[in-house]
Parts: sequence; C-alpha cells; structure tokens
Amino acid sequence: MEEIPLWYWLLVFFALGACVGSFYNVIVYRMPRGISLINPPSHCPLCKKHIPIRYNLPIVGWLWLRGKSACCHQPISIIYPIGEALCGLLGVLALFSAAAMSAGSVSLELFRAPVVEPAVWAFALSMFWLLLGAYPVCAVDCKYKLIPDSISVGGIVAGLLISFIPGGVTPLQSLLGAAVAGGGLYLMGWTATKLLKKDAMGFGDVKLLAGYGALMGVTGAVETLIVAALLGIIVMVPYGKLRKSDDGSGQIPFGPFLAVAAPLMYLWGEQLFNLYVTFVFGE
Repeated sequence: MEEIPLWYWLLVFFALGACVGSFYNVIVYRMPRGISLINPPSHCPLCKKHIPIRYNLPIVGWLWLRGKSACCHQPISIIYPIGEALCGLLGVLALFSAAAMSAGSVSLELFRAPVVEPAVWAFALSMFWLLLGAYPVCAVDCKYKLIPDSISVGGIVAGLLISFIPGGVTPLQSLLGAAVAGGGLYLMGWTATKLLKKDAMGFGDVKLLAGYGALMGVTGAVETLIVAALLGIIVMVPYGKLRKSDDGSGQIPFGPFLAVAAPLMYLWGEQLFNLYVTFVFGE
C-alpha cells in the first residue's frame, strides 16, 4: 500500500462509492415498500424476472442496456446511474478531503504520493460513511418519514470499527459519542413529547445521531445537532407555516438536516467553532 499513489485509491473509492450507491438504490426502492433487502434477489420490478449480475454493474449496466431492461425492454430510470455516479464522486471527495487536509495543500504531487498515514484512512472512511449515508437518509426520510437502520445502526457499527484505526476517534470516544448523542437526543425528544403532548422526535433520528456520535465523538455529534437545528429553522421559517404531511400530522423530517450537517461538521467543525468563539468573544 505504501507504493500505491493517491490517484489510484481515488479510482478505487469511486468504484466503491458507485457500488454502495447501487445498494442504496435498492434501499430507497425496497425499504418503504416493506420488501427485504436480501430476498428476493435483484429482479425487474415490471416482469419480476431475475436480473443477471452483469446487468447490475453500477453505471456500466445501465449504459450497456442503453437505459432499457434486458427482459421486457422497458425504460430504466436515469435516476439509478445518476445516484451511483453521485455516490462514486462522494467517495472520491471523502478520500481526497482527508488527503488534502493531511497534506495542508493541494498540488499535482499530492495525487502521485502514496496514502500511508492511518489517520488519513480513519478520516476518509468516516467521511465516506457520512457523505454516502446522506443519500438514502434524505431520499427515504423526506418521502416516507423513515430512516434506514442500515445507515443509523450501521453507523454505530462502522464508527466502532473505524475507531480501532490509529489517529482518529478512539474506541472509548466512539462508545461515548454513540451513548451521549443517542441518549441525549432521546431525552430531548421524550421531554418535548411530554410538553407538547404529541410525538416530537422519531426514534430513527435518535439512532442516526448515535451513529454520528460513534463516527465523530461527542463534540462532533453535538455540533451536528446544533447545526442541523439551525438549518431546519433557516429552511422552514421562510415558508411561514410548516407544511402538513400526508397524514396531517404536520411532522417535518429532521433526518435530512442531520445528514447534511454531519459531514460539514466533521470536515469544518473545529474551524467553524473557532470562528464562532472569535465572533462572540473577540480575539
């Protein structure tokens, strides 16, 4: 690995991101419909025929079939390859941002240099999860008011595993982050529910923030919660009144705001906090 340059790993992360994006397309389609993510295997939603692996290759499969299914020749939405390509680019961004922050600058030499520092890999893998997880969270939660457990609970597992890579969040910090972030948001939601006498926070949001806590630690999760709340206010206030959901409950999904805030705070949280302190307290 010490001899493999960054540009090669960027291609690898693009391929990995596209593959993850393909799986996320499955989540976005199946989860709201109550269909297992594993069984039945990939099949055409129209004629129900099994889709061979060669046609399931991210981006390539859609181009190979020229945007039509091989079995019944019906159009395949271009949203699928776009989502896969976007996730591929987010995978590239995850590794590139980690390498650029470690190097302190961006140059042609950066692309030729190998990635050897464990801290860079820890940052890149965490950023990879945070960036790519935003896609299914936003797509599913906005429409169905659901957050996939594969992203929320999966984030807790991923954070704990990544924490064993030296240079990033330690295992203890990861455990505390998950417990404090998830437990704190649950307590806030429970209190608000009692005061308002209606559900104020979904448990999916609690699990999602717990996953971010495992990936970012307590401080990062708290910063994410604060920024997500501010983003929610900025987005909703101009509309004057909250739009009613389909069931008339008036609930606004909070997951997308968390999903957008998390990678921003993981990347620039410290700088934004220092800027805030300087603005409030001066030099």
